Amino acid sequence: MYPENEQHIEVSAADFPRKCAEYSRRHFLRTMFAADERELDGHFRVYAVFSPPGEDRFDILTMKLTEANLSYESITPLVPAAHWYEREMRDMFGIIPVGHPDSRPLCLHGMYGDVYPLRRNVTAADIKKITDLSREDSYPFMNVKGQGVYEIPVGPVHAGIIEPGHFRFSAVGETIYHLDPRLFFTHKGTEKLFESRGFEDGVKLSERISGVSSFSHSSAYCMAVERMAGINISPRAKAVRTLLIELERLYNHIGDIGNMCAGTGFAVGYAKGAILKEALMALNARLTGSRYLRGINVIGGVARDIFEDADGIISALDGVKSGFKDFMEFLLDSVSHMERLEGTGLLSREIALRMGATGPAARASGISDDIRRAHPHLSYGNLAFEAHTYRKGDVYSRMMVRRDEAECSFSIIDSLIERRHEGELMTAAGKFPAGGSALGYAEGPRGSIFYWVKAAGDGNPLRVKVRSASFCNWPLISYAIHGNIVPDFPLVNKSFNLSYSGCDL
Repeated sequence: MYPENEQHIEVSAADFPRKCAEYSRRHFLRTMFAADERELDGHFRVYAVFSPPGEDRFDILTMKLTEANLSYESITPLVPAAHWYEREMRDMFGIIPVGHPDSRPLCLHGMYGDVYPLRRNVTAADIKKITDLSREDSYPFMNVKGQGVYEIPVGPVHAGIIEPGHFRFSAVGETIYHLDPRLFFTHKGTEKLFESRGFEDGVKLSERISGVSSFSHSSAYCMAVERMAGINISPRAKAVRTLLIELERLYNHIGDIGNMCAGTGFAVGYAKGAILKEALMALNARLTGSRYLRGINVIGGVARDIFEDADGIISALDGVKSGFKDFMEFLLDSVSHMERLEGTGLLSREIALRMGATGPAARASGISDDIRRAHPHLSYGNLAFEAHTYRKGDVYSRMMVRRDEAECSFSIIDSLIERRHEGELMTAAGKFPAGGSALGYAEGPRGSIFYWVKAAGDGNPLRVKVRSASFCNWPLISYAIHGNIVPDFPLVNKSFNLSYSGCDL
């Protein structure tokens, strides 16, 4: 049995591209992934998860492949949003999308030998045996040829504490004609690790996928496992999760607006944003014992009732709310800062749609899509709020979406505190059904987060697929930076606020 808003449609390998193209014309492609299910029925499977705008429904197309023939016609030429998903499946499972426009590896760098890490019969020891750190990595970056074109390599090691990523700019003078980013330098094997833990222990792993989205990730993971196991958490547990997701959104959005100031060299704005973010993270620590809101989510509910400190939450947020209003007025009155934001890093609605953008990046380009509204869950179905959109798709629009969403988060938290929420904090989890599967999801600060879990025959994890918002949005940078000048790259990059760790799974 599947959750009631999941509709599974099995199609043949020959029909798969046509059906995916048909669905993509009126649906969002939410995620796409493979699973090695040979121990269940002798097959590999590819899943493409679509959802129609305005309906709480997931149409999941599934395709069976045998080990003897792990190839199919690529859907990327028809569904451009699938391009990274298909490259990932090729690297991790050896499933070949024939006709894919980019034959380069995505996740695995030159140090890895001929290995497909997410096949069930491949172990960490197998991977170590054929990994050679001295092996030359001859990755073919894309080149732009022409008079006056030169390349600027940036990274993979950067100043500060960010993770590694290599950016190869092709420019004429200071104008960028093409950016070819390469990530996945610190592949952690997270999805493989899920398989060796029980579903309940997997919560801690999900919290460590991406630091500043810890609670959103663990909420989506818990939701997937709970839906698979038929566990209904109480209204009180739902309200706790909802409030903490909004606190996570608040400290991210306010911090991101401050970080954009760093991209324009506006040190005072950066400092003001950091002060407000720190006040929120101190509140997180007081409520949960963790600045990153870890240790609260468990399968079946939450470990602590934060509504016991409702007065403290209201008091702390009143100060942040007032400070944030002053901060935004200060920024909007700063002409030199605003001139750098307006018209910079343009991402058109058409490209955002075709490439599967999510979160503030999508809404700043006019796409009204928010998982909280599209697929109501937790307490969101009982709350009134908007999915704020702008149409220009520049850095200014991405900042303003965050401003509007931060104000919305203040309002949601106030509403949650004003209401009564009944029920126990935790519902006991029973056995996990052999072969059961389900989606879980959350609207994190960067956009939608999806988890898909499937149990093996013994009820332990067979596959846990993680799709972070950054996995969808990283490819957008190349489009947004085109035609801008080199010094604008840090600003454009900060306006998307992308995670390296959230992709390197």
